[in-house]
Amino acid sequence: MRHMTRGAVDQVRATRRDGVGRVSVRSPGLLVVAGAGLVFVVCVTDFALGEARAGIAAAIVKLLGFGAGLSWVAMDRRRIRDAERDWPMSHPAR
Repeated sequence: MRHMTRGAVDQVRATRRDGVGRVSVRSPGLLVVAGAGLVFVVCVTDFALGEARAGIAAAIVKLLGFGAGLSWVAMDRRRIRDAERDWPMSHPAR
């Protein structure tokens, strides 16, 4: 039986196949961080237009989204690292 290399393990855990057969990377944390970047643009625009209350609200949403997205990315990375660490023990060589 052929064993997977460490990089292949990470590839299997980080990707999934959709209905058509294409491989797509799961990255909801990165999407949240990108959304926070878009909210940052809204925040700067609101301040430039003199809408201080809307700018402050957008800044709060941006900071919360950015923190949540980064923690989601860190959680996924920790889960993948733990799975890589446990891989040799759960799949012994024959």
